[in-house]
Amino acid sequence: MPAETEKTFRPRAEIEATIKGFSPADWARLHKVGRIFASGTDWDFEDLIQEAELRTLRGTRNCPVDVDVMKHLIDTMSSIADSERKKARNQMPHVAILQGVAEDGAEDPASPDWSAEDNAVFEGEYKELLALFDDDVKGRELVEGIVAGFSTDDLKELTGLQGTAYDSKRTLVRRRFLKFVAGRREDVRS
Repeated sequence: MPAETEKTFRPRAEIEATIKGFSPADWARLHKVGRIFASGTDWDFEDLIQEAELRTLRGTRNCPVDVDVMKHLIDTMSSIADSERKKARNQMPHVAILQGVAEDGAEDPASPDWSAEDNAVFEGEYKELLALFDDDVKGRELVEGIVAGFSTDDLKELTGLQGTAYDSKRTLVRRRFLKFVAGRREDVRS
């Protein structure tokens, strides 16, 4: 039985020196690949490159000694972008109460066609949703921005969150929201 060989990884100092030694052509290649991988995600290509570098230097994505640092960074960007696309498929559902458009075709809550009772129900449920984030200012800002129909860029500007911090907060908001919706469905069934 052959002896198992342990996989060895490049030390941080070596990776850092390699990145610092990239030529303009190397950077152009990273930028080109970053643009390709960032398309279809919320990542800016420069942020995607920086995130790949950060994960590599931090050691959360180890670079084996038999893999070129450039190839490792490209593979890491690909992985990050793929994860982002998978998350996008599982994003917060557009529920009528948040978007102001009922699935049965009802009008926007600001519409004069909504009765005072409809508006009261919307406002009550909206306040319940916001109460889930009483302990989380950034989460609350994110929910308010989503309800207002802000774009991803506007949400990032509103909350001051970028990259991983934004993605993590968005995931937290989605999870709390899904629990909120699941609880409301249980209330309707009982």
